[in-house]
Amino acid sequence: MADNNLYLDRWATEKEAAKHWRLKPSTLRKNRSLYKHDTTEVWTKINGKVLYDLFATDQRLEQKRLKDL
Repeated sequence: MADNNLYLDRWATEKEAAKHWRLKPSTLRKNRSLYKHDTTEVWTKINGKVLYDLFATDQRLEQKRLKDL
């Protein structure tokens, strides 16, 4: 992504998504390995490259946060 502005595009690589959510890339890999698509993060694999949907994941996190209140 250009300019390191994660909000210009909906999809991000593992490193960019980790930076956006303030996690380590290894944490995202572990969640993906353990929980597959049942995790909070929305992701897809295209031609061997894992991409995370920042918008959909942020929506899920917000809904989860509101539900827990």
